[in-house]
Amino acid sequence: MQDPELEAALEEQQNLVESSLPAVFEAYDAAIAEKISQPVVMVIDCLDEFGGQIAAAWVGDEAVEEAIAERDPDDDTVVFAAAFAWEDCRREVPEFFPYLKPVFDQDPPSDGVLVIGVTSGGASALTAPFDARPE
Repeated sequence: MQDPELEAALEEQQNLVESSLPAVFEAYDAAIAEKISQPVVMVIDCLDEFGGQIAAAWVGDEAVEEAIAERDPDDDTVVFAAAFAWEDCRREVPEFFPYLKPVFDQDPPSDGVLVIGVTSGGASALTAPFDARPE
């Protein structure tokens, strides 16, 4: 039997990725343009304590605080999306999320973009199919 809190967190992580598809494909396209090999997109909820720490490490506390301050009061997330090379993620993601190591023991998906959604105190790895690209 699954833990209800874990189930809720996994659902929130999936919802974060699904609601961020425009940002996912924008980050992916930017990575391809920069010739980043096999991009993995990280989608981080900056309002999540752990996600906020990760985003601040990448872009600085001030940028995260500014994004939070400027958000629409009706938004319950502040999303930061960026793409990184598969090999970098293979080394670094399991350091923070050891339970995602099996994802990186496989080859990258060929039918979409690997997306790591960080919210609710953890992370999930999902594939955003190429045909899910918003028009």
